[in-house]
Amino acid sequence: MNKICLSSRDELLIIDLDKVAFLKANGNYTELSYMTGQKVMMSLGLAKAEELIKKSLPKDNPSSFVKLGRSIIINEKFLTHISTLKQKVILSDGGDLSYSISIPKQLLRKYKELINKKFNQ
Repeated sequence: MNKICLSSRDELLIIDLDKVAFLKANGNYTELSYMTGQKVMMSLGLAKAEELIKKSLPKDNPSSFVKLGRSIIINEKFLTHISTLKQKVILSDGGDLSYSISIPKQLLRKYKELINKKFNQ
């Protein structure tokens, strides 16, 4: 299990990266969403959150977290659908839980090509 522990003066937050669906920038904060629907506001920017994720994961194992644009990081482990026409990415646990996230069309086209290459190699 991959976990991050964030400690501030008033709080201690333990994040289970295996259950995180996506992270979204919210000003100087980052909103983290778990696949279960639980949301947590972190008192650090998205770039800092991305850095913490990279440091916490094993170096020999590629990260399933992908930054799409300046404001969102998704967990590819839950990726089930990309629609460039609707400008949406669908993240799902394969059951009842899913998220539909709006992403600019240009980014989605590039991302779709990367995913397609990854699966066709």
